[in-house]
Amino acid sequence: MPQNKQLPKWLIKTQHGSWEPEIFISGIVLIGLIQLPEYLNEFRFYFSREIFGLSTDIDNLIAVLITGIYWMIFGLGLHLFIRGIWIGLVGLSYVFPDGINKGKLEYERKFDEVINKIPDVTDQIIKLEKISSSIFSINYLMFMCILGAYCFILFLILLPMYSFFLITDYSIIEMFEGKGSISVLLNYYAKSMLVIGGIYMFDFLTVGLLKKIKYINIIYYPIYRFVSLITFSKLYRNIYYLIISNFKKWKVITFLISFVLITIFIIGTIASNSSVSSEFSQLEFYGGNSKNSVVRSQYDNMNSTQKNLFASVQNDIIRENTLRLFISARVSFNDSIQQVCDANIEDKNSSEYKLSCIKNFYQLTINDSSIVADKWFFHKHPTSNNRGYITYLDISGLKNGLHEVKVDLQNWTFDTYTIIPFYLDR
Repeated sequence: MPQNKQLPKWLIKTQHGSWEPEIFISGIVLIGLIQLPEYLNEFRFYFSREIFGLSTDIDNLIAVLITGIYWMIFGLGLHLFIRGIWIGLVGLSYVFPDGINKGKLEYERKFDEVINKIPDVTDQIIKLEKISSSIFSINYLMFMCILGAYCFILFLILLPMYSFFLITDYSIIEMFEGKGSISVLLNYYAKSMLVIGGIYMFDFLTVGLLKKIKYINIIYYPIYRFVSLITFSKLYRNIYYLIISNFKKWKVITFLISFVLITIFIIGTIASNSSVSSEFSQLEFYGGNSKNSVVRSQYDNMNSTQKNLFASVQNDIIRENTLRLFISARVSFNDSIQQVCDANIEDKNSSEYKLSCIKNFYQLTINDSSIVADKWFFHKHPTSNNRGYITYLDISGLKNGLHEVKVDLQNWTFDTYTIIPFYLDR
């Protein structure tokens, strides 16, 4: 903005009173943001449970959103803290307009020098005003940068890949094994998009270095425009350029690099906690096939926090004659369950009718031998708070040793729902 351009009075008034909406918005939003990660994790659990057998990127999306929210919580909390100091100094400057009364302190020379170095209250208020207002804007910038980076990966890599698999029914396994010319082309495409994104990020972190180099900036311009469109940078571009043009560049670069590294670490940590990751594993004799793996959520004695997506029993080692089987309820099963209900029960809204549907929908076998569950109950799992159905199976006729209880589904795309191994040791 030219120095001689006069600001309108309403804008000056708004600038002077901006701290009031800042504090109000920070406080209200902060309360909501603190609760939001828990709801997002609940949504991730719901989505993973309901979208049975489909490949999705929901874990990474939730990890990105939660990371952005953590940055928002940190930024808004810091903003409120600095604004609290600012308000305190403003109040004291009114009560004590002359500032520190050094004459009454009567300190020795060395201590008096320390007092003399304390900035004037007005200067401190102005400095804190600039810092707190900047934090409020930078907070929004960080969140939008995280979201923009994910949009780039989503629109240019993930969605094209998923769309290709859906259209061609091409095996994803062949892609990762590198078989076939199509998989090679897809691999090159993904790497090309990552290179383009890396070039844009380099320019972003170096506060526009590529824009200054002759000839290179001509080549970079179409990349800049394209990636800016994909990442919706128009929504936060003004804040970015205001910051890099008014702060020392080494400080901005240090902040941006630290921000990117910390964000990548947090996203990776959150995403890895929700799914099995083998990107850095050197284990050759380990697999993630559910048919050959024991998951702690399948056993109530092992699971205190992880929510169960399928079914669980009371223990991996059973010492009783009864097997307590809990099956997680799914909204996506409702139509299929409805089609196998007992038509003899007239009251379609009664619990008896609904439980008869459950009994006919879930078919149980132990060691490939059918077993009838005479009675089912609605049940809310005590540790995961997940709603579902529970039944009790008589296993007194089984011999000690390793057994498997299998849950099959009637009138559903996938016959086998889950298999839970257990060891009987009476």
